[in-house]
Amino acid sequence: MAEFALYPAIDLRRGRCVRLEKGMAERETVYGDDPAAVAAGFAAAGAEWIHVVDLDAAFGDGSNRALIRSLAATAGVRVQTGGGLRTEADLEEVLEAGAARAVIGTAAIENPELVRTAVARWGADRIAVGLDARGRRPAARGWVEESGTDLFDLARTLVEYGVRTIIHTDIERDGMMMGPNLDLSAELAAHAGAEVIVSGGMRGIDDVRACAAAAREGRGISGAIMGRAIYEGAVDVGEALRAAR
Repeated sequence: MAEFALYPAIDLRRGRCVRLEKGMAERETVYGDDPAAVAAGFAAAGAEWIHVVDLDAAFGDGSNRALIRSLAATAGVRVQTGGGLRTEADLEEVLEAGAARAVIGTAAIENPELVRTAVARWGADRIAVGLDARGRRPAARGWVEESGTDLFDLARTLVEYGVRTIIHTDIERDGMMMGPNLDLSAELAAHAGAEVIVSGGMRGIDDVRACAAAAREGRGISGAIMGRAIYEGAVDVGEALRAAR
């Protein structure tokens, strides 16, 4: 069983720290113009990982790769990053630039063979799959296109390709601070035989404790991603990190 980790999130759009509601670009809140300072703050609070999403790349509207490279080099924490990583060259760019782990999202649905290639090249520790779904219906390309694939079936296939870490985002809860869909994440872990990082809806310290407890109980939960709750001041990131441990 993997050690549970809390991943404070930095979502990048046009170089700024933002959060979206349910992944919708038109429902954006800007929280800062200095992502490096935000990352440094997370590191100072005791974070071992940060989760960085390139929303511009996910939407096909440019990228923040240079900024992610800088964060990986200077933040003092391990960077897990996703958003628009749809080719082997994309993965090479972020992994060779210092990211500890790359997250394949859309391409895991549209081109699962890329996942097999990536795991073979970089290893399962450095490649995760992001499965973002409404219920058991995965979505792709910045969540604007739904796949006809069943979430559990897709996850099992990807595990057969060597994946060990799945980030499960409940789209309807993302950025809404209504609590994570922990039961579905744990069910996904059980069906797929993978470690699952919970994402979407984290609202406070009790949610961190619940996810950490699920990890201790052997339910396949290895982490949780928290964004808006930190930025809105609903939880102190240092306290959340301590609760996770």
